Amino acid sequence: LPVGIRKTAARRLVSSPAVYATPLPAAVPEIIARLPAESGNLPVHVLINRQLALFQHLFQTQIVQRPHSARLRALPGVTGCTALDPILPTRSWGGCSVPFSNAAGLLEYAKQDGRPLWELAARYESVRGNTTEEDIFNKMDRLVGIMEKAVEDGLAGTEYADRILGPQAHLIDAGQRNRTLLPNDLFNNVTKYITAIMEVKSAMGVIVAAPTAGSCGGLPGTLIGVGRTLGLPREEIVKAMLAAGLIGVFIAESATFAAEVAGCQVECGAGSGMAAAGVALMLGGTVAQCLDAASMALQNITGLACDPVANRVEVPCLGKNIMCGFNAVACAN
Repeated sequence: LPVGIRKTAARRLVSSPAVYATPLPAAVPEIIARLPAESGNLPVHVLINRQLALFQHLFQTQIVQRPHSARLRALPGVTGCTALDPILPTRSWGGCSVPFSNAAGLLEYAKQDGRPLWELAARYESVRGNTTEEDIFNKMDRLVGIMEKAVEDGLAGTEYADRILGPQAHLIDAGQRNRTLLPNDLFNNVTKYITAIMEVKSAMGVIVAAPTAGSCGGLPGTLIGVGRTLGLPREEIVKAMLAAGLIGVFIAESATFAAEVAGCQVECGAGSGMAAAGVALMLGGTVAQCLDAASMALQNITGLACDPVANRVEVPCLGKNIMCGFNAVACAN
């Protein structure tokens, strides 16, 4: 629904066969008719709050259902139809009670539970998402697969006209093979993977915004780089990503990822803190040690000023994503 919905727009939306191929509930015209006349310029969340009982049926029975693609394609004037599934559906509810929602609560919970951070993260997500811990692990496994493909796509080379930086990740790869870089495979791999993911982002490729698009390289590039350099099984990278995600939950609950609210480096700062917890887990860290690493990384980077060149998320964003990775590794150590 558009922000600033109007009664006429609402009528057009619910009556358009290009939007809904199945008949609407009989109550929908009544819902639209009962909207107050002065609601024309109100934000949509205000309308929903005021008219929750009226809109609930519409949202539950129409908006969340997958459209009937074949029937849409058969309509006059329709040239194409694509149906998109959610990447990570969340089936939460208003009365959901999670086992913890901040670091202090997690530490108390861990005293009784005793499992490593990644399992506690899976526990949290299973309760929040009303599903099983195995399902959560499998979903994260698929997300890590998207991150790994972004690494490979970036190393293979990317092209996009409207960007500042050209492809560089392959040059780091060549420098490692030719021994023209300082002999530190861990840091060179982290740099290479972060750069590759950032280049895929700048070329409008598929990435996981973890925690944001502008900071999408630091977290996955670091955890994949550390995991591969140490020769760890792939599932250890998935576990580390779950641990990192739980740190992200705490940041989202208590602060923000939004550069518009707290400056650009809250993005890379959050990503670095999340990565530090994941790396600490890879090294066998306890829950408390993982939280300490995340805390140190956040202190080191969050709040730095950012002024992107030409209003593109490239310079100095790439460098700060790399700094995010090194900061995370150092703090985990």
